[in-house]
Order: sequence, then structure tokens, then C-alpha cells
Amino acid sequence: MSIWTPANRHHFSFFCFNVLTLLTLLTLLLRPATLCAQQPAREEGPSRFSAVDIYVDSKSAPLAAYQIEFSATNGIAKIVGIEGGDSAAFHEPPFYDTKAIQHERVIIAAFNTATADKLPSGKTRIATIHLQITGDATPQFQLTLQVAANPDGNRIFADATFEERKSE
Repeated sequence: MSIWTPANRHHFSFFCFNVLTLLTLLTLLLRPATLCAQQPAREEGPSRFSAVDIYVDSKSAPLAAYQIEFSATNGIAKIVGIEGGDSAAFHEPPFYDTKAIQHERVIIAAFNTATADKLPSGKTRIATIHLQITGDATPQFQLTLQVAANPDGNRIFADATFEERKSE
């Protein structure tokens, strides 16, 4: 003879339901109120996106390689993406450390082993850096050309500049 008669099963189920309900209520009532409340959202102000074009002017020398450091210096801009430039030699996005862009600073570099006649010379857009800007203040940027080289791997004298795209 089984002790699990319909009446016993009903009492056992009812008992389990009551115990679980009691435990749930005790958990909710005895927990500190700060854990139940949602933390307030951080007020950061309006946010917008912008793009900054990076140029290297290699004068008359063919540009085969470069390395630059770009940073947002006043803490209101966050780097959210990087794309390649205009020239076929640097059309692919440059190399960069994906963790570094989380700190408003990035070093980007690229090289191309094409012959001199296939490489850009003069002023050329080598990359575009996409930013998320918080607040209404004007972002401040710093750009340093660390090195530029010709197809033979020799250092060339070049200038690096940037230009923030105008909003449309």
C-alpha cells in the first residue's frame, strides 16, 4: 500500500507551496532597501557623433608606411571606430590596439609594399577616426606623427594634420 494517496499528495503540495511563499516573502522583506532600489542614471548631457579625418603630407616622397598617435585631450570624446583612407594603398583600416581606443587615445599604423608609382605622395587622407562626444563643449585633439617611411623603408619628412568633419 502506497503512502502517496491523493489526499497526502495534496497536503504535501500545499505545504511546499506555503514554505516557498514564506521564503520568498522573507527574502523580499528582510533584504536592505538599497538593493531593491534602482540606481539613478548618470547625467551626462547630450551625445553626438563626429568624424575626424587624418592626413599625412609626405611632400613629393611616396608614402609607404606611417605611425601616428591620436588622442582626445579634454575627456569628452570617446573613440568608437577607425576606417581607412582615400588612397588605394591605405584604403583598408590601419592597425590599432582595440583596447587602446577605450582610453581616448590610439596609435594607428599601416604599411604598403607596393612600388613607388602605386603609393600616394603629397597630402592624403590615411584614416578617419569616429568619435562619440558627450556634452556641448568643443572636443580637443592632439595628433603626433611618430614615423613615416618610403618604399625602401627609409624615414621621410612628413606632416600629419587632422580635420573634424562638419555636421550636416
